[in-house]
Amino acid sequence: MENKTLKLLVQIIFFGAIWGIFEATIGHYIHYFPALISGSIMFPIASLILYQAYQKTSSKSALLYIAFVAVAIKSVDFLLPLPYGNPFKVINPMIAIIMEALLVYAVIKILNSNKVAVRITALPIASILWRGGFVLYMLVQYALTGNLAPYLASANGMITFILIDGLVSGIMAVILVEGYRLFSSKLHVHFEIKPLYAGILTALAFVLTLTL
Repeated sequence: MENKTLKLLVQIIFFGAIWGIFEATIGHYIHYFPALISGSIMFPIASLILYQAYQKTSSKSALLYIAFVAVAIKSVDFLLPLPYGNPFKVINPMIAIIMEALLVYAVIKILNSNKVAVRITALPIASILWRGGFVLYMLVQYALTGNLAPYLASANGMITFILIDGLVSGIMAVILVEGYRLFSSKLHVHFEIKPLYAGILTALAFVLTLTL
């Protein structure tokens, strides 16, 4: 394997493991947060991870592979007793990870625009769109299984989930990404991602997923 390819693979695993760690920790306890926050916090975290990854790799496709790593870590939950015996309690977050990554993938180059107005609209739009796609997926799931998510029970619930929560989540993502841009440029933070770091974080992600 060429050094360049190996370096990119290590970076993908590194950032995927970080995402997996956040899913295993914050994602696990998120239901204890106030409703508006619990429904809005993971997309900003994912956006920041993917933005950092893009800055490091300069590869759009790497963002999707990072999501697949996070999904692989999340899939370890299938080795545990399923919540309420329902496999969709594991599958749905995995689908959400992929959809979040797809929308960040779509706008990632815009996030490097010199036009502030353009940058700050990209993530709120991405946040709303991934939620819209997720609702469509959940409607298909309902048609096939009869499993009705609470926010699908009414038009108001769907609008709140897609537009209100989506806008809040998008604004939080803008704050995180713009804050990172500001501080990283001022502090000139630079670190080399080594295979050892990627390996340790991946192991930690799997352990946390299995134990929390």
